[in-house]
Amino acid sequence: MKCLKCNYIFSEEKKVCPKCGADMGMVFEKLGYFPPSTSKPFLTVEDFQEKSLFGLESKEEMVLEEE
Repeated sequence: MKCLKCNYIFSEEKKVCPKCGADMGMVFEKLGYFPPSTSKPFLTVEDFQEKSLFGLESKEEMVLEEE
């Protein structure tokens, strides 16, 4: 986003220019642009946990059971 007052370029996630403090909310409304909410995280802890393929046990689990 480019500030109309000072020409500073900044992220569309901000509604106020970080350099001069100009309110850009009206510009967003005219453009029909509303940034997505950041209240919900993009990734969760479950996304980083290892999952077995096709519902099969992992090799480590199978080896432990055999011993």
